[in-house]
Amino acid sequence: MLRSLRALWLFWRVFASYGLYWLGSKILGPRPARLAKLHEKNALRLARGFMRLRGVFIKLGQVLSVLGGFLPAAFGRALEQLQDRVPPRPFREVMGRLREAFGDDPLRHFQRFERTPIAAASLAQVHEAVDHEGRHVAVKVLYPGIEKLIRRDLAVLRRVAPRVRKILGLGSQLERSLEQLSAMLDHETNYQNERANMEKLRAIFADRDDIVVPEVIDELTQAGVITMRFEEGAKISDLVALDGRGVDPEAVGRLLVEAYFTMLFEARLFHADPHPGNFLVRGDGAPTLVILDHGAVERVTDALADGMRMVVIGALMKSDEQILLGLERMGFVAEGGDRDLLARVGRDYLKVLGRVKIDDFSRLDAETVRKLSGYEQTRGQLRDVMKSVHYPDGFFYVERTLVLLFGLVGKLAPKAGLPGLVGPHAVKAFMSGMVAPVAPPPPTPAAPPEPPAA
Repeated sequence: MLRSLRALWLFWRVFASYGLYWLGSKILGPRPARLAKLHEKNALRLARGFMRLRGVFIKLGQVLSVLGGFLPAAFGRALEQLQDRVPPRPFREVMGRLREAFGDDPLRHFQRFERTPIAAASLAQVHEAVDHEGRHVAVKVLYPGIEKLIRRDLAVLRRVAPRVRKILGLGSQLERSLEQLSAMLDHETNYQNERANMEKLRAIFADRDDIVVPEVIDELTQAGVITMRFEEGAKISDLVALDGRGVDPEAVGRLLVEAYFTMLFEARLFHADPHPGNFLVRGDGAPTLVILDHGAVERVTDALADGMRMVVIGALMKSDEQILLGLERMGFVAEGGDRDLLARVGRDYLKVLGRVKIDDFSRLDAETVRKLSGYEQTRGQLRDVMKSVHYPDGFFYVERTLVLLFGLVGKLAPKAGLPGLVGPHAVKAFMSGMVAPVAPPPPTPAAPPEPPAA
C-alpha cells in the first residue's frame, strides 16, 4: 500500500506542477523557457522516482525512453539512464528465490556461486556459477515477490492513465500500450516461457555458427530461476573492445540486421528487447553474435510481417501508395478512417525524408530528429490523424524493437544506419519474389452528372 501511495504521489506532483504552470500562463501568458525547465525538472523527478520504486516502474521508464515520442524530449533523455543503470538487489533477497526453487540449501547444487551479480535488470539479476559437472553457467534469478508488485504497480498505472490521456490528448493507445506492457511483464516473469523461447531461437539459428543462443541447463532450472551456459564476449556497444578483438562494428551491425530479418520475416518469431546489454560479440575478424535474455520473445503476425515488407519496399520505391497499402495490411488504418488524409500526410513525409541527409546515424541533431518524427506533417491535424489510425495488436513489441535497433545499429554503422543495412535484404527479398509491389487502387469513377432540373 505504501509503495502504491508513493507512486501516486510521484505522478500527482508531476500533474500538479503542469497545472500550476497552466494557471500561470493564463495570467502571465506562455513562458517557453519556464516550460522547458519544468520539463527537465519533471523528467529527472520521474527517472529518480522510478529508480527508487524499481520493478515495473523501471520497465515503464525503459519503454517510455524508447516509445515516449508523445512526451517532451527531456523525458526521453532522463529515462534513458534506466536502460543500463539498474542497481542490483542484496544477495539475501535473491536467496529467497533460490530457496523457493532448490530448497533450504540452494547453493549445494553448485560447486561455486558468485554472490555479486554480473548483471541486474528491473525484474531479475544474473550470477556467475560453476555446477558440479564443472560447467561454467549463468544463473538468472527473478526477484522475490516481483509478481505481486507487478499487479499492484499496474493497478496504479491504470488509475493515472485516464489523466495522462486527457492531458496529452491521446486516444486509446495509452491503455492498449499498458495492456501490452502487462502482457510483456507476464512473459518476462515466466521462466518456463523463457526456456521455451530459447529453444525456439536455438532451432531458428541451428545451422549457423555465427549466431549463438545459450543452452539451458535443465536440472538447474526451476520456477523463478533459469540456468544456462555462460557465454563470453564483449558488449555489442563497446566499440573499444570490438576494435581490440579486430572486429569491424559495421560487420556486427550487418549480422544483427540479418538475424532480425530472419526472425521477423522468415521465422515470424523475434527477440523483442534488443538493447545493448542483451548482445555479446566474440571472434577475431568475423564476428559471432550471442543473444541473451529471452523473456521478451514475441510472434509477429502475417499481417504485420507482410505489411512491414510492403512499407520497406514502398520507401525504397518512394511510393506513398505502396506505404499506405502496407500500413493498411498491418492494420493501422482505422475502420472509417480518413484514408486520403493519411495518404496526404504520407506523401508530405516522404518528401521530407527525401531531403534529409544523415551523415552519422549515431549522432542525430535535434532538427533531424524533429524531421524524422513527422511532427511537421501532423502539426495542427494530429487529432484528425489519430482518429484515422488504429494501433494493431502486437505492434507494441515490433515498434519497440525497431526503435531500439535503430539506435543500436546507428552506433555500429554510423554511416549506413539501420536503413542502409536493411536495404540490401529488402532488395534481395524483392528480387526473389518474396515481396511484390502492389498496384494502387483504381481511381473512383466520377459520379454521372445529375439530370437538369425540370
